[in-house]
Amino acid sequence: MQRQSARGAIGARVLNVAEKPSVAKEISRVLSNGRASAREGTSRYNKVWEFPYEVRGRRVTMVFTSVTGHLSNFEFADDRHRRWNGVDPRELLVNAAVAKRVPEDKRQVADNVKREARGCDSVILWLDCDREGENIAFEVLAACREANRGIAAFRARFSALSRGDADRALTNLVEPNQHESKAVDMRMELDLRLGAAFTRFNTLALQRAGVGLPVDDKGKSIVSYGPCQFPTLGFIVQRKWDIDAHVSEDFWAIKCSHSREGTTTQFEWSRGRLFDRAFASALHDLCVRANSATVIDVDGQESKRWPPHPLNTIEMQKRLNRVLRISPEQIMKIAEDLYNDGFISYPRTETDKFPNDFDYDGTLREMHQHPQFGFYVERLTTGGQFRRPPGGTKDDKAHPPIYPTKLATDAQYAQMRNKNHNAPKVYEFVCRHFLATCSYPAVALKTHVDVDIAGETFRATGVMIRERNYLDIYGPGPPEGPRLAPTYDNWGNSTLPVYTPGEQFVPTLNLHEGSTRPPDYLSEVDLLSLMESHMIGTDATQAQHIEKVVGERGYARKVGDNRLMPTELGEALVLAYDRMGVADMWLPTKRAKMEADVDAVAHNRMDPNAGLRLHLQTMLQAYDRVATDENMLTNTVGSYM
Repeated sequence: MQRQSARGAIGARVLNVAEKPSVAKEISRVLSNGRASAREGTSRYNKVWEFPYEVRGRRVTMVFTSVTGHLSNFEFADDRHRRWNGVDPRELLVNAAVAKRVPEDKRQVADNVKREARGCDSVILWLDCDREGENIAFEVLAACREANRGIAAFRARFSALSRGDADRALTNLVEPNQHESKAVDMRMELDLRLGAAFTRFNTLALQRAGVGLPVDDKGKSIVSYGPCQFPTLGFIVQRKWDIDAHVSEDFWAIKCSHSREGTTTQFEWSRGRLFDRAFASALHDLCVRANSATVIDVDGQESKRWPPHPLNTIEMQKRLNRVLRISPEQIMKIAEDLYNDGFISYPRTETDKFPNDFDYDGTLREMHQHPQFGFYVERLTTGGQFRRPPGGTKDDKAHPPIYPTKLATDAQYAQMRNKNHNAPKVYEFVCRHFLATCSYPAVALKTHVDVDIAGETFRATGVMIRERNYLDIYGPGPPEGPRLAPTYDNWGNSTLPVYTPGEQFVPTLNLHEGSTRPPDYLSEVDLLSLMESHMIGTDATQAQHIEKVVGERGYARKVGDNRLMPTELGEALVLAYDRMGVADMWLPTKRAKMEADVDAVAHNRMDPNAGLRLHLQTMLQAYDRVATDENMLTNTVGSYM
């Protein structure tokens, strides 16, 4: 068991490296019970904490520091290939050597790791437990072994910055996973080569043709291609084309209503709507002449509305974007800060099912004193209303679903608000979602009344809530209070007057005329769903791809009710690639295949070099196609700009 060591001689020193300074600080605090000593590191951003501890039965000095994300980047090895006008962009796909190097702005961070590694016999890698984190772990290990060739390496796997998670991680240290790291290297090299080659082709071709292009804040006109951003843009453009292609059709529907007991009940026509005016009008006339509705069926049955599955990244982004109207990238930034401060578990996860040994009691105990939600925790823990969430079917084998890890005090709430005024709302959403998943479904009596008018049938439907259950925490709160905002789900009563089979009444009828409408532009929630289903990006990167397309690249913009519409340049680029015969550059199929092969490398089912060769050959064929049809690109974009 790992624990803080008692007094006495301390032997070896063990280096610990986290992905962010805030994570190193927090884990040092919880493991040392707040007694870790701090000193400056070689990098002013990466402090070093020291404290005595016991690891695998050894009393050691823990030396805890951090990096700031990736320590190394892929770049073209030859300076000639890094210059835009140095070579034909085609060379970047075939002949240009690449190297993974520490960039200048990370040299002090790397030097800090090396300095601390020299005096340690082992290193524990506390990088985020996803593929990207595994890749950074090997970058850190490479820096350590430059300074100390024989240093032993262990991987800590954790999902929250709590004492319990840190202890479990130290009890279950594993070897770093080289296959996951190689999968990330493969994707990074592909993205570098493809992005550089096609970005230079786009930009240089359009500049040569004198096409007027937007200028960024650095005074440059770069027409970027990204293997993920282009399919993301493709979804947005395809929806615009669907809207443009829509031909409106007139339709007619019979509307039926009846007033009784102070309530007006609406009955829906079983035919829905008709596109033949004469036929609809004739049926309406028959009903009007009959002037009598006969109740032919009254039925009621129990209906349930189920709580949500445990929370994963995509669902968090969708639900918060839908209600709070903040972008997925902003949501992830806030969630990362909450994680780094120890309030929620790791927010980048595909998993929507808790493990069998998850500590529900401990997590609920943390929330018991919450001033708004404490009443509901009490209901779950002592009121017999706790239900172990069955969960969904997704499991990334790295992290559990997102859940609250500690109760925020009033002072901590104030600190959250100072960082971002939406941070308390995101934190409380995670709390309410977790409590909802541990709840029973809402139960209602759903009734319907069917009537016949001149051979045409109409139905009215009513709902009477019997048990609100999870809606008391996920909705607006219990009727008796407290009231909760915002509301993430609800189910309102819509009771029907009493009708008896065989009775007749005089309905109010009218013939409604309408027109079909085109689909809406995609919302960010729609776009996230499409990216997830087509494997464009990962839960860790999808929000960034949307932000690049909408913000940084200027290929789309937000309109109306948080909808996404392509700009002239964005639509022109997709159309040009379509006309050049390389539609799969903006359709999701090519990137989905690449992600599937990255996954195969991560699970040791494919050699990364074979994967590189396969996808570079495919992209080389696409490049040769567009290079021979450069005029199509310049003419198409020019006509829009």
